[in-house]
Amino acid sequence: MAFMFKGVRLALVLVSVTAMAGCDGEKNAGEPGSPKDRHAEAFEQGLKGCAVVADSLGNTWIGKPFTGLETWLAANSLTDVGSVRIIRPDTAVTEDYRINRLNITLDDKDVVTKLHCG
Repeated sequence: MAFMFKGVRLALVLVSVTAMAGCDGEKNAGEPGSPKDRHAEAFEQGLKGCAVVADSLGNTWIGKPFTGLETWLAANSLTDVGSVRIIRPDTAVTEDYRINRLNITLDDKDVVTKLHCG
């Protein structure tokens, strides 16, 4: 029985040491060039790219039938958008956030009501 407790204590010590070692790199996480900083920069660039597309298309297509936008999307390449998701009433959608996904929300008559990223 004492041997089992020594094993548990050893495991706890190893977990603690590993967790402490992982925290060491976090103190510089916000500095320029750090992994966290590069991730934030990529996130912001992706969001801006998709947002520019959403704003531009929104100015033209909100309030108009989706068939026109669908034709336009098929004929044009959106380099700042990784994917397009069509959201109709009663459509189940995932809640995952993707910075380069363009969401097109339609009403029950397939009229574009909203364009946004996420």
